[in-house]
Amino acid sequence: MERRIKDQLGDIEIAMTKFETGKYGLCETCGKPIESARLELLPAARQCMNCKALQAKNAKKQVNPNLQT
Repeated sequence: MERRIKDQLGDIEIAMTKFETGKYGLCETCGKPIESARLELLPAARQCMNCKALQAKNAKKQVNPNLQT
């Protein structure tokens, strides 16, 4: 639990730095704006839904390389 809280604090600090530099709300992967509904639910989100879904899909492939696309 302590590790999760530290990770969340780190994400919040990154979000605050992005806000100060004018880059808050932009996807770190594609550079497009992150959906406002996503930011409302997860203010420290670092990726848009499309990029996050692709990341999750690729992670599943790494766990199970025989997974069909």
